[in-house]
Amino acid sequence: MTIAAGKRSKAALKAFLAAEEDPAADIAVVDPRASELRSLGAEDPAALDAIREVFAGTDLPHNQEKVRRILRTRSEIQKEWGDARDSFLAIGRALLVLEAELTKAEFARLRYGTERLFPFSDATATQLRQIARAVDGGRIPAVACPGSYGTAYQITLLTDAQLRVAQEKGLIRPDVTRREIMQLRREVPADGAVPSLPGRVDRARLREERARLGERRKRLAEELAEVDRRIVQLDELLSPMIEGEVEAVS
Repeated sequence: MTIAAGKRSKAALKAFLAAEEDPAADIAVVDPRASELRSLGAEDPAALDAIREVFAGTDLPHNQEKVRRILRTRSEIQKEWGDARDSFLAIGRALLVLEAELTKAEFARLRYGTERLFPFSDATATQLRQIARAVDGGRIPAVACPGSYGTAYQITLLTDAQLRVAQEKGLIRPDVTRREIMQLRREVPADGAVPSLPGRVDRARLREERARLGERRKRLAEELAEVDRRIVQLDELLSPMIEGEVEAVS
């Protein structure tokens, strides 16, 4: 499998991947040599409302030229965002094909020399392969795959249980942010169990805790009894009268 030539220059792709490797980066990188802006067509009411809200209290919403520029840039970014997803999926698939064609020893050498052969690190290559596996395996629907490979990779780290919770919460979508997925990973256990709501009593869990504490008290009581027996023994050994002799006092 090969990557379609001409879609994105090597320099632009390298810049895109470099930005993605920064955990703080969660935005698309626009190729300055992209083709001409596609026609805006009919104005997007949702985008116009967003502009009014973002720039409320300023004169910008009334400046038609600036509004058109924002809409035009938005249109370009949306296109580039989709192209970025197609690009990193194509790269990941190409790497998977290469992995299948090489021996384990050869592939290990390839990984070691990744940065000398490709415009990204081995860590990035590993993430791209994992994303391609998840998409091609149906774990992440292609249409729902985010345009950021860093975000897509975070989704691949979800357990099956966490993935179900993410789907229920509507987080498996193209515009989900890395922050949202990472927050879900922190809040939802690997088994997907949802913590009890505040004020709700989990009687089964309380019974289990009561049993554990009972066992612990029993062990501590046994240890305390052993400590008491030993203290008695030590007191007998330290008694000032041993076989009728008085212990010398220094």
